[in-house]
Amino acid sequence: MKIAITGAQSTGKSTLLHSIKNSKLRDTVLPNYVFNDELTRKINQKGVTINEQGNNLTQLLTINVHVSNIIQDKFVSDRCIIDACCYTHWLYQNGKVDEWVMDYSTKVLQQIIFSYDYIFYLPNELPLQDDGVRSANKSFRDEIVHLFEYYIDTYNLPVVTLTGTVEQRTNKFFNTLCN
Repeated sequence: MKIAITGAQSTGKSTLLHSIKNSKLRDTVLPNYVFNDELTRKINQKGVTINEQGNNLTQLLTINVHVSNIIQDKFVSDRCIIDACCYTHWLYQNGKVDEWVMDYSTKVLQQIIFSYDYIFYLPNELPLQDDGVRSANKSFRDEIVHLFEYYIDTYNLPVVTLTGTVEQRTNKFFNTLCN
């Protein structure tokens, strides 16, 4: 199965992925799965700007990582192509990426989005945490959340929304996979 966890920054994606990786159910439900994490942080560690300062290169790298991930047979990914489209859209609206990059992100979304077996969406229900890497700008996150809702609705994306505590989200994640 190809599984993604998606949502705006500081909604608990990495925390949930960590909980899934450490769950006693992992070896039973997700044997031999690859866990793709920290995508944007890895790009940032290479000196590429992210968040509100993203640009054509940032988004092309991000989009293409999702293209590369989708060919794996069994994975759980922190972020997916929806994330790349939302952030590219915001950057395009704010004059940070060119139209052709925006078009590319949309075309890639249309090409691979239905290759995921499950997409778990984490809504904006947690306080924004400034960890020194992700953006701590509340209005930026609110705009990104709005774009997530736009893409989910516009493309009628089959997402499973996870809410509550980390434990509740982890339980619903595994319950969804087992049913």
